[in-house]
Amino acid sequence: MQEIILSNDKLSVGVLPEIGASLSFLRFHNGSETVDILRPADMNKKDAIHTALFPMLPYCGRIRGGNFTYWGILRKVPLNHSGFQDPIHGDGWKKEWTVDKKTNDSVTLKMTHDKKQAGFPFSYEAEITYTLKDSDLEIKMTVQNPAPLPMPCGLGIHPFFVRSKDVELNFKSQVVWSNESDPIFDEPYTTPMAWNFDGGKALNSAVFDTCFGGFEEQAQIRYPGKDITVGITTSDMFHHVVLYAPKGKNFFSLEPCSNASNAFNLAADGVIGTGIRSIGPKESLTGEITLKIQG
Repeated sequence: MQEIILSNDKLSVGVLPEIGASLSFLRFHNGSETVDILRPADMNKKDAIHTALFPMLPYCGRIRGGNFTYWGILRKVPLNHSGFQDPIHGDGWKKEWTVDKKTNDSVTLKMTHDKKQAGFPFSYEAEITYTLKDSDLEIKMTVQNPAPLPMPCGLGIHPFFVRSKDVELNFKSQVVWSNESDPIFDEPYTTPMAWNFDGGKALNSAVFDTCFGGFEEQAQIRYPGKDITVGITTSDMFHHVVLYAPKGKNFFSLEPCSNASNAFNLAADGVIGTGIRSIGPKESLTGEITLKIQG
């Protein structure tokens, strides 16, 4: 299995082309100390869900029931991972990618999906570039539509941040699109005060699997015990963020997404603001996300 190592004086990162263009680690060199920012991958599992970060494309989150209607046609999407009741997070994390370009601090990977294969019912081409610049990890993703008809799509990342006892989160949200304890998945509702992280709040032992809307393209993760801050900034298309913090685990995820969970079905039902984009023939959708580590 190929692992590409990118490094500079501040950061080092491992990239796994064959496992969904995922990352095996992200480490910050803070003086004489090296700190894992993301949970290191379990290299024995060879599964993106056990890595440090993977891209989500051509959609983020779940497609409830494994089908949705687009242009009046019912599209079916098969399950793509054991343990989930719905197809989730797109195809990219389940595919082998190929290396297109590589330097000491940057790598570009590509993959192609044919709608005749199992998975998303539209053909597309995807590209992702990981670049280190000083203490920043820049991630640029593109999905292109090679077909003669439009296709719906979305982009995002699924990082697994190290969860310490004192970690604090800071991000704005206006609404909750879905939470796994909700009995109904329809229109969003106002973010409860208990789930409001605007201004900064400790995660503590809280459990989340929640998609927020009204995300303003920036967030902060602070580790007071190590005096390290991870800033997340995105291009102006990521207006949703998922906080996934399972009980008893050594990680949590804060996932910038261009679309809400179950967005295809919500948009088909006339719900506005889901974030789903339609791209025409030969058109593409590009998004950029930067993780900026400071110590």
